[in-house]
Amino acid sequence: MFPVDKEALQKQTGFGRDFLTYICYKSDKNAGVFAISSPDKQFSLWVDGKIVLEDDRESAPNAVSFSGDDFTSQDLKQAIQTGKKVKEARVRIEKGENTWCFTLRADSYAVSGLKIDMPRAEDSDEQFFGRMFSIEALNTIIDSLYIDFITEITAKAWKSKGYREFQQWLQAS
Repeated sequence: MFPVDKEALQKQTGFGRDFLTYICYKSDKNAGVFAISSPDKQFSLWVDGKIVLEDDRESAPNAVSFSGDDFTSQDLKQAIQTGKKVKEARVRIEKGENTWCFTLRADSYAVSGLKIDMPRAEDSDEQFFGRMFSIEALNTIIDSLYIDFITEITAKAWKSKGYREFQQWLQAS
């Protein structure tokens, strides 16, 4: 068996949670509207019914979960303020006529429970290839979100402006 570098694994896990926390922050701040690289790449994204946040610096119980329509952005902000980061979230993305609903897990960068709503196809081949193109489009969106996240948080403006905006969002009611 290969030796496990627990510190490297924790950094990877933390980075995935930072990414998913960032997505939830941007979704709430921008009322679900995202634009990747150019305005024609605009889509809507929001948490759709379930979110799990965890503080891996604390011993159990260190997690909080919200489900259904009962949680608000204030609940999310309060959990983040106490040091928790988003571990997993049920996400809904709408772009054009396509809608994707899935759970995104931060620790493994995994998508699970994917449901795709798209226009009806005339035959089974067209439906199959339509679903394949739709899955590829979702992968492109997630990859682009990750690239935008990395680009934003590593830019000099993040320290002077971006992080301050994040903190203001956390404090807003």
